[in-house]
Amino acid sequence: MKEAHKNFGRRLLYPLTYLVIRLKITPNILTITSLPASIIAGYFFARGHWWIGIIFLLFVGLLDTLDGEVARKTQKTHKHGAFLDSVIDRFSEFFIFFGFFLYYYHNQSYASLVFVTLFSSIFVSYIRARAEGIGQECKVGIFERPVRFFTMLFGLIILGQSYFQYALLIILIGNIITIFQRIFYVFNKDN
Repeated sequence: MKEAHKNFGRRLLYPLTYLVIRLKITPNILTITSLPASIIAGYFFARGHWWIGIIFLLFVGLLDTLDGEVARKTQKTHKHGAFLDSVIDRFSEFFIFFGFFLYYYHNQSYASLVFVTLFSSIFVSYIRARAEGIGQECKVGIFERPVRFFTMLFGLIILGQSYFQYALLIILIGNIITIFQRIFYVFNKDN
């Protein structure tokens, strides 16, 4: 996602960001709060109550954006906070996708699509983490987490339960492209 789009979204959240700062809510509290919200979202997706799940998913997305913004504005960015955020993000993805998996459990093709899409999403993040582990920043690729999130929301809200699998397919294809973009980026950076 382009930095200009991220900055636009950040500006929209300024009033809420400063309210959270005034209330002295720490970035780590926001990060941790997103985990139960994602579990609840996954639960409602599994039960077929998708609109309630969407509300909680939006809350997860809001918290995921606010934690970084609050950390930057209060100058509380720290490697431990980034580590916690990354770990919680992976758990959140798991619980949300697990809800979809349970919903589609009786349809082997759709359940498999959910599983493979989850794996590819986690692998996109894993490649970035491994690149950073060898000292290379790797924020390239067309399907970073915000793009996956908005594609999922599009599928949930616009396509609905009957056609949501097409959004999953788009996420899967985008993830595969991103995986290769990141692998090539890391290998070409040394040359």
